[in-house]
Amino acid sequence: MPERKPIVPSGIAPNAALSPGVQVGDLLFISGNVAYDARGNLVGAGNCEAQSRQVMANIRTIAQAAGATMQDVVKITCFLTSAANFPAYNKVRSETFPSSPPASSTVIVAALVRPEYLVEVEAVVRVPGRG
Repeated sequence: MPERKPIVPSGIAPNAALSPGVQVGDLLFISGNVAYDARGNLVGAGNCEAQSRQVMANIRTIAQAAGATMQDVVKITCFLTSAANFPAYNKVRSETFPSSPPASSTVIVAALVRPEYLVEVEAVVRVPGRG
């Protein structure tokens, strides 16, 4: 079995309860991300587009720390607290993945862990040159 390697890049606010990413062979599993910047501040209070941009930036940072790019993302799962926020999230997703987008699921949930979170996204990435 391939080694399990935590990916904890600088530029991602630390969280003692989880690893931002875990790499096993050529697969990187990125934990659900909310809109925290590198200093641990929530970005875009009440603004799903701004939160979605920060979330995608966080995913990019974690992927890059493992040697991958956003083009290597093969699957994303998004959790939104309101269907009304889907257009804002979808705009950012489309800009982030303008061609050859990853497999994707979007789920509308009653709430995320904190009420100020509007969007959370997790990802699976194939790291090139590994495994």
